[in-house]
Amino acid sequence: MIVIRAYRDRVAVITGAANGLGRALAGELAARGCNLALVDIDSSALRKVREELAQPGLAVTVHCADVGSEQAFQSVAVEIGSAHGNVHLVINNAAISASAVFTNTGAADFERVMRVNFFGAVYGCRALLPFLQKHAEGQILNVSSCFAWLGYPGKTAYASSKGALRGFSESLRLELARSGVGVTLLYPGPLHTSLVRSGISDSEQRRKLEEQFLMRRGLPLERVVRRCLDELLTNPDRIVVGLDYRILDLLARLSPWLAGKAMGFGAARAGF
Repeated sequence: MIVIRAYRDRVAVITGAANGLGRALAGELAARGCNLALVDIDSSALRKVREELAQPGLAVTVHCADVGSEQAFQSVAVEIGSAHGNVHLVINNAAISASAVFTNTGAADFERVMRVNFFGAVYGCRALLPFLQKHAEGQILNVSSCFAWLGYPGKTAYASSKGALRGFSESLRLELARSGVGVTLLYPGPLHTSLVRSGISDSEQRRKLEEQFLMRRGLPLERVVRRCLDELLTNPDRIVVGLDYRILDLLARLSPWLAGKAMGFGAARAGF
């Protein structure tokens, strides 16, 4: 299979591009000469990102949309097609954090997490895959989490969305194996971004403890995005970043029982 071979002069679509990992990916891709279509629900933050990335010869467009709406994503796809003509790389990164036990998570919140974290990627692939299939190269990157491997108390909604994303992505990769379009899952390791702070939580104490954990253990965004984009050029089925994630990945593969015990112990120590 021929997948994306370079970033210069290509077009990348990034969802959740206004902050955190999405913003860092946009910055690194711009530095590598990649044209960008940035999607987020936060229009003012999007405009700031565009201003930061503006440089001669680089096309950067911003598109305000709720990726949890298929109709909105289809409209954005039309905008992107009109502005750029082509799409070579799709990064489904938009997500909502949910730190709440199941009994404290209302149906509306649970469904919102699934719509953005899972269906947002499904809608993105559905809307943008026709662009990718027009070329001899194309790549989809779906951003997942270690919670796709293992359960965690207080992460029922979030883990459900990421587990569904894993199954979707692995199946789609097999379906597209001979089409010239690659599908990769990114497991980026713990990151200290605004995701938890702006997400759903059933207590401020739980939110604070999770933020403190990520502040201590979070990986530098620059390191994560550089490694991700370097490895993505080889069309791997998955990219796992960071020692924490590599250990959990190995445990989950070798002994799911032991991995579950380790996660439970870790959750008890972390306090959230």
